[in-house]
Amino acid sequence: MALSRAQRGWLLSTALSLILLIGCGDRRSSGGATPPAPDRVAKPLPPDAAPPDRQVYRYLAFEPVGLDFSMTAYQSLGSEFVFERLCMLDHNLELVPGAAERWETSPDGKTWTFHLRPGGRWSDGAPVTAHDFEYTYKRLLDPNGGNVYAFFYYDIKGAKAYNQRKNASPTSVGVRAVDDLTFVIETEKSCAYLPYLTQYPTSSPVPRWQVEKYGPRWTEAGKCVSNSAFQLEEWTTGKQMTFGLNPYYHGPNPARLRKVVRMFTGFVGAVSAAGGVGLLPYENNEADLITVTSPVDLERIMQDPCLNKELWTYDGFATQYLFFQTRRPPFNDLKVRRAIVHAIDKDTIARVILRDTGIPAYTMLPPHFPGYVGGTYQSIQRYDPALAKRLFTEAGYPGGKGFPATELWLSDAAPTSPVGQVAQFLQQRLREVLGIQITIRNEQGKTYLQRMYNWEIPLAIGGFGYDFPDPQSLLGIPWHSQPRGYGRHDWTSPAFDALIDQAAGELDPQKRPRLYDEAERILAADVGAAFLWHTRVYELRKPWVKGLKPDRWGNYPFRANVSTAYYELYIGNEVDTVNMAH
Repeated sequence: MALSRAQRGWLLSTALSLILLIGCGDRRSSGGATPPAPDRVAKPLPPDAAPPDRQVYRYLAFEPVGLDFSMTAYQSLGSEFVFERLCMLDHNLELVPGAAERWETSPDGKTWTFHLRPGGRWSDGAPVTAHDFEYTYKRLLDPNGGNVYAFFYYDIKGAKAYNQRKNASPTSVGVRAVDDLTFVIETEKSCAYLPYLTQYPTSSPVPRWQVEKYGPRWTEAGKCVSNSAFQLEEWTTGKQMTFGLNPYYHGPNPARLRKVVRMFTGFVGAVSAAGGVGLLPYENNEADLITVTSPVDLERIMQDPCLNKELWTYDGFATQYLFFQTRRPPFNDLKVRRAIVHAIDKDTIARVILRDTGIPAYTMLPPHFPGYVGGTYQSIQRYDPALAKRLFTEAGYPGGKGFPATELWLSDAAPTSPVGQVAQFLQQRLREVLGIQITIRNEQGKTYLQRMYNWEIPLAIGGFGYDFPDPQSLLGIPWHSQPRGYGRHDWTSPAFDALIDQAAGELDPQKRPRLYDEAERILAADVGAAFLWHTRVYELRKPWVKGLKPDRWGNYPFRANVSTAYYELYIGNEVDTVNMAH
């Protein structure tokens, strides 16, 4: 049967598309085909949703240096939804498919195989392949790349040696593409939590052809190529960036929203030294959701009959603590560290200073976090001024005599910020109970981080939030010993390290928590840190912000940086009752 010109053209176009999907060659374009209309790849809207043209979500965040999460993690946060990792997390912090539709491990837990979804596409139409992930993982471990989160991947075979310049060959790293749709990660030892590492934003895939063409500028508008339901459309310096739908996305996490607008906090509202904003942008209907960071603002919200109906809270799964330079006097003395712990009234910090925006912390793991044992070790770091004075005297500093003047470091914390106020409370209490003279030093964030990793800070308030829902995230990553320049703190304990290593490789889900529990007891008793408070997240959400699901604790979290929240979100028809300020 003879084919018409149109039929021949269709067959040729289809053949080219199949070659792009299964081939290993140049994948830099979609073959010139016109992408489908964005609405065709959107998830159907519920009956109570506003029309598609009103599916616009607006939020506030700092202006990032770019969207290259694997290279500039701290400077690029806030729009992680633009990339789909191998695995993702749902509202219950359970692993769900992302770019990989399934995965499995070898019996010894040292080889993980991820099977990519056929038909995955980048926003320029090129196929998403296992080769993209091999390039991504080797790039983020490149010692010349400057990725401060490289240590996060040291469980991967050869990763630590390569990143710390002990082996110059990237082929020594245990990541490889078996074929276009099969990606394998080998680990040094059995690693039960390996899939969780693949969902973290720094594991976001990068398009090699764009990186090689544009270098650090590859995430600018007009150059950025992504693989999730969203793509970067516009970036107006000093004002905002806009994300629309990726017309090529056909994966398991489609979006209901048609547009996401990230308004820079330097443009909308006043920015505090801590990076928070006031409530004015929210009250003026300029933003649909805003995180409440000020206890003063929270108190006003709770007293406001309208705003208090729009307030939501959930577990922050982050811990704030006081850490020490434990390898140098005077904080190399355990009695000194214990004395400081027992001089701190954590209930007053949480109830009075933070006005119940925090929960008193006695260990690293927060309530509801996997592995938390319900305050078993609370007595180890209890408030006990009499014991604190006795220990300080035994350490050779009765009434504080002879104790050196010490600086308490903060990172970008204004005196009126929650951390700034806690610092002033600690300054006062340590002077009253122990006779210690402390000067508060507020440092720029970048300098603080550099000095922290070089172990040059004598005493500081620090914090760490979970990267994945497993005890390894809050215990192993920040507290397992690492060389100077690679580990956050200089505290070390061989017994702690041994338990963490054993737990990391334990595939039995009943045994692993017990190992982490014993490690946490050692951390608290040896005062690797004086734990202060666990965070609670408070958010104001407009009535039209819908689609978020309750977690197992009955909260409705919006964990935008690590979960599928942006793909669940939609705008309700209540938005039509308000004169929106665009």
